[in-house]
Amino acid sequence: MTSRFETEQQIVERYRLMADASRRMLSAAQRDDWDQVCVAEKECAHLVKELSGMGDLAPADPALRRQKVDLMKRVLADDAEIRQLSQPWLKKLDAMLRSPATAARLGRAYGSGSFQS
Repeated sequence: MTSRFETEQQIVERYRLMADASRRMLSAAQRDDWDQVCVAEKECAHLVKELSGMGDLAPADPALRRQKVDLMKRVLADDAEIRQLSQPWLKKLDAMLRSPATAARLGRAYGSGSFQS
């Protein structure tokens, strides 16, 4: 059986892995490599699922608690930067999807009128 301290260490390790994946997401976004952003995002989603299964205890140990908070702050900071970088790309995608030519192609492929705004 795993002790509470060991579980807390495992939880902080998941946050460390998530922060690493978040940093890779940011790096990929800065390179305009949205495919790699998606790869790292899936890794983060997997880690979040693992954490939810672990109960995500608040560490009793002050050092572990500080590490967890620092890692969470790093993930949030990376996420904010990724959002800033993705805004122009999302606007471009929205414009492409709203174009009459794209709407017509999507309508032919998936059914008339489905994609017209």
